Amino acid sequence: MSILLKPKEPQNFIIDGVKFFKNHLDKLRYDSMVTDFPITTSEISVFMILHLYTDEMGQIRSLTKDPSVSERKQLCISNIATEHDLNYETVKKAFDSLLERNYIAEVYTANGMHYEIVDYGKFNQQIDNTVNQEKSTYFRIPIALFQEKVFGTLIKHRYHKGPILLLELCQYFSVQLGTNRRNIEDIQRVQGERTMSYLKKTLNTTAKRVRYFLSIIHNIFIFKPLEEKVKNPSKNRIERRRTFVQIYIEKFNFSLNEACFKRNDEANERKAFARVRKEMAARIKNANIPIKWRDMKDIEKSLSRMVKISTHFQVVDKSQKMLDYTVSRVADTLEDLNRNKALSSIRRIGAFVNKCFSTAVEEFTKILPVGERLDIMTEYHKTYGNYPTFLNEK
Repeated sequence: MSILLKPKEPQNFIIDGVKFFKNHLDKLRYDSMVTDFPITTSEISVFMILHLYTDEMGQIRSLTKDPSVSERKQLCISNIATEHDLNYETVKKAFDSLLERNYIAEVYTANGMHYEIVDYGKFNQQIDNTVNQEKSTYFRIPIALFQEKVFGTLIKHRYHKGPILLLELCQYFSVQLGTNRRNIEDIQRVQGERTMSYLKKTLNTTAKRVRYFLSIIHNIFIFKPLEEKVKNPSKNRIERRRTFVQIYIEKFNFSLNEACFKRNDEANERKAFARVRKEMAARIKNANIPIKWRDMKDIEKSLSRMVKISTHFQVVDKSQKMLDYTVSRVADTLEDLNRNKALSSIRRIGAFVNKCFSTAVEEFTKILPVGERLDIMTEYHKTYGNYPTFLNEK
């Protein structure tokens, strides 16, 4: 007899940040421990920063989020240095090393060259794979951590293990929100404890440098002393090494800045958007369709619009079918155009795709039974006081 497991309720809060895979963290840990050419602070920092610019398949078609930067300069490494207050030579050297270590790769297509985070797409595809035993896990790096621009200071002061500790702290809070504190309403209760000896060992440094490290990241990860001991100078003048009173901290309580959390009010919509964005990105990549970064952003806006429209199909339990149909139709259209070498004739891919989605929605609504269309219209009218434009009743 099979036992039906009750699905987990959506967690109340999530971290507002970018996805980072545990597999990559494991690789960073290993490469930081090797004796020959261990991975450096700048390399790990740049690798973390690159996750700001990747799509669902790990492809990086622009190294800036500034829309004023020309297409020709979007992949210039200087963009990272400028946006994150880093030295250009440091970033360039780290970037080249990441290529050599196979953390990132150059990918050449008919549309030119772009970068790719190695295995990101594979790990991302495994997330929802309930059959594959190698299911990937991930956590999120808060966007605020990048906005604080802490990496330049960590590199300057040679905190070789600092970025890895940051990743482990990010992982800790993601796990807390996803399992232990899934239904928590007060995010101030999401806290942890770490000893000074643990931090010294993890950062491979002194207590003084640990305290300075914590001061660098204090706007994101807040460490408060829990146990303090007072060390007085020795009374024996001969044995005395210092003449001042020393405060020794044994343990810290730590938390994540509240600004790094966001309430998971629209969990279903976000999950649906992540799914269709991943599906569209996979179709485009696997078919080698030359889509530029800005066009991809326009496509994602269209996907977001489709997700919002799909919520109105929930009343007849056709929300997912509607999304699957429209994404499949548009992806098929792009593949056909690319196969027939007609894609280059379209001036604005984003606008074209948006129109294709609208057409696909119309097609889908026409194959719905009359009763279901009426149910959708009635529910929509109840909520908004008028009838939906995406249902053309002629």
